[in-house]
Amino acid sequence: MSTSIRAVTAVALLVGFYLLAAGGVVGLLALDIALYQASDHMRPGLFKIWALTAVIAYPVVRVVFLTRRRKDDGEVPGVLLTREQQPALWAVVDRISERTGVRGPAEIRLVPEVNAGVYEEARMLGLVPGKRHLVIGAPLLIGLTEGELESVLAHEFGHYSNRDVRLAAVTVAGRRAVLHTIGGLHQRADQHQATEAAKLAAKAEKRLAKGRKPSGEQASGGVDRVLAKLFTLYAKLYFRVSEAVGRRQEYAADRVAAQIAGRDATAAALRKIPVLDSAQDFYLGRYATLGWDAGLLPPPGQVYGGLAHLLTDPKRRQELAEYALELPEEQPDPYDSHPPIDRRVAAIEALPDDGRGPGAAGPALALLHDAERVLTELEVVSLIPEAAGKQRVEWPELVRGAMLSHAREAAAPAYRALTELGLRPTVHGLLDAVDAGRAWEFTDRLPKSEEAAAATGRAAREFARPVLREELAHATVVTLADAGLARWELSWSGPAELHLPDAFEDGFGAALDAACADTADTAPLRALLAGAGLPAA
Repeated sequence: MSTSIRAVTAVALLVGFYLLAAGGVVGLLALDIALYQASDHMRPGLFKIWALTAVIAYPVVRVVFLTRRRKDDGEVPGVLLTREQQPALWAVVDRISERTGVRGPAEIRLVPEVNAGVYEEARMLGLVPGKRHLVIGAPLLIGLTEGELESVLAHEFGHYSNRDVRLAAVTVAGRRAVLHTIGGLHQRADQHQATEAAKLAAKAEKRLAKGRKPSGEQASGGVDRVLAKLFTLYAKLYFRVSEAVGRRQEYAADRVAAQIAGRDATAAALRKIPVLDSAQDFYLGRYATLGWDAGLLPPPGQVYGGLAHLLTDPKRRQELAEYALELPEEQPDPYDSHPPIDRRVAAIEALPDDGRGPGAAGPALALLHDAERVLTELEVVSLIPEAAGKQRVEWPELVRGAMLSHAREAAAPAYRALTELGLRPTVHGLLDAVDAGRAWEFTDRLPKSEEAAAATGRAAREFARPVLREELAHATVVTLADAGLARWELSWSGPAELHLPDAFEDGFGAALDAACADTADTAPLRALLAGAGLPAA
């Protein structure tokens, strides 16, 4: 079946979705009228039937026909890139739109996601064209070459160069409308279920208060849940057809990209995009927000821009390159609008060699004038309000502050336990507890597993020994770091590296083992601390 025929079928199914809703309401109304006409007089039972049909019809009319999706639903905050401010980027976009033979965008907006897309303010479910917008993800500019970025843009404009794009746009708009309808019905069902559950809980309490057994009745979503399930079944059929249209459109747009930017550049970009997606998530979680709980953020422009440090690190670059070469095989999902990335890459790489190679090798970020300022503006419009209250510091200070905060947090349970025992909440206080024979009393006040809690005697000590060792290590590191004698250094190749005084490099492990032995000896660890400049008092 051709893409056009599938698109027409999807449009027909979309119309059928609304006809299903309208038909249900009209059918209920017809039933009410028929029952009234069949009665020789107004019977009380008719009122009950009419009330029931109203309960069924109201959510359908309310959610399917009266509720409208807000225009700002799904919009991603971004920074507007004007022609005057970004002439180099606009020149590339103009060239790509001209070569694909489609109308260019009215505006370009930079967004934080690993994403690029051209969307249109179309009306009548996409049949009437409108203002066109281009969004480009900052990670694409940071991680792609100019040639690869051109292939991404050519792919997006390629969607509009295919003659069946109008019908494809209808299926996309229809998909949003259907999901909105089903989501509305489920939301109403959840609210109804929560209200019903509260009433049942109150009834159960009253029955228990009277010494009676609760009824065991469970709350449900009522009619709304039944309707949601009914419309969901129909929607699955619609999605199978409409998403097949989307998958064919993706392959067609990939071929347009290969024609415009070259086969190799297109294949390279397709391989890099899932890698960039993973790298972005990893970077944001392990680096950019490392100091969030400590009230710290990277310098302005580096919350997103710092991804470049990770991508240019030799070890990380090798890891990401290997991942790009060995894309995991995925099975097609009939409800996904995009084919598996490995199949898209295979389709492009199967094309004849066009001799153009990877295209322009310069970093795509070079197209962005004053990139640091633009990335700073992107942080302002996209980060949550709490980010404004964070202190901006350079990367080395961020890592040191964040890791010290984490170390203090790790040592907090031990310090609380020491305070409860009337001892100093320091490493020396913990060593005093060991010397006083109170080590196991100390560990008993710390959180433990069920197995450890059930153990007694020698077994309990074996469970507690590694806990004691770990808490001694945490307390030692915090004490040294607070005194400026230990520090963490930033590493883009792996976790932050902890640097202790030279004497600790060789003797720390043995000193911890001695303090946790059956016949405890705290002297080695005390000696290390004193040698580093930390007397007991």
